[in-house]
Amino acid sequence: MKIRPSFSVFFAVTTLFFTLSCSSSNILRVTPEHQEYLRHVDDDVFRDGGIERLFTNLGTEGDIICNMILGYAPYDAATAQSFSTTLNFQKTPKQKWYDNVIPSLIAGCFNFYKMNDRGVHTVFALLEKLYPEPKDCYTVGFSQYYLMRQFMRCDRLTAIDADWRILKAHYDFHQQIRKKDLGADALSLLRNIELAWVAHFDVRPEPRESVRNEVNFCMQTERAYCLRAFDAFVALPELPKSELLLGFIHDAEFKPRRNNMSVVFASNALDVDYTSKEKFDKMLAAMKNYLPEGKRVAVIYQAGDSEDIAAYEMLKGEGDTFEVSIRCRDNIRWSDRYIKLMRDKPIVTWFDKLLDYRSLKGVPRCHAGGTRRYVTDPSKKKI
Repeated sequence: MKIRPSFSVFFAVTTLFFTLSCSSSNILRVTPEHQEYLRHVDDDVFRDGGIERLFTNLGTEGDIICNMILGYAPYDAATAQSFSTTLNFQKTPKQKWYDNVIPSLIAGCFNFYKMNDRGVHTVFALLEKLYPEPKDCYTVGFSQYYLMRQFMRCDRLTAIDADWRILKAHYDFHQQIRKKDLGADALSLLRNIELAWVAHFDVRPEPRESVRNEVNFCMQTERAYCLRAFDAFVALPELPKSELLLGFIHDAEFKPRRNNMSVVFASNALDVDYTSKEKFDKMLAAMKNYLPEGKRVAVIYQAGDSEDIAAYEMLKGEGDTFEVSIRCRDNIRWSDRYIKLMRDKPIVTWFDKLLDYRSLKGVPRCHAGGTRRYVTDPSKKKI
């Protein structure tokens, strides 16, 4: 005979579940693609201790994979398969350590801890003026998260990245803050973060690097703004729940809550090196599917090593209509830190191609007064 649980038992269990869910200090959500990429990621949601265990497991096996990818150890197909059955980590003899970057990035072997966006404090202040309404905010990268919180009024802020080690850096920093001694400053807490396999194009990444100061996370020109943003975050009276999203922008859902809109700071993640036309089309198709009628998502592109941005908007209209438009667009160009063939050439994003940008009239500049141009060492091949 089956024994049915009483309503009171059911209610108590349900209440406990939601209490535990709401009381979590950290939540990590994982997109479907990343669940397929990484064998240790066997669920779509992790909380608190589960996040800690996941990052520990990924770190232990990831270091073995990184040593193989970067040529510090012989390549072993069985070991690679045990970490991921879908990613190809093997390089041809002609390839450099920075070639075929996507598998390395997903595995956590080529990690862009340092922000290559310039003038982000002014960008986020500008975005706040463009979108003063209630909003849910998302940002890639590390330092961008803290600057976005400082300069934008976000009802909810989520760190999104395809690289689990960047999210681990957020998690570790936030855990340091939650356990901090009275009077601890941001820099002392940042120095407790472990940086692994830091992305360099001129020097082969090493297994570990120490945090010296805020320049580990920001360009020299941005360091003062970054440090103030870190300090402001550490000084919050109560740290909000840490919301992390592991995945690519094209595979994530940015469904706004309540009457909000979503603002997604993508940096240069929409560059062809990271987002193919197929993936871009997937992103738009998903937005059309999951956006409720009348809701908007703004995706912000920022050219690498530049202050210039473009703000694209998606609106779900009546009768399943879906509109893509440009809110504003600077004269985005490749900086002189990229390969010589690309330097100072116009950047044309997938959005621009979709909308035939050159034929559009009256699209305003985001920075009406122009932006600063950064001249760097031309011997640097790439960012």
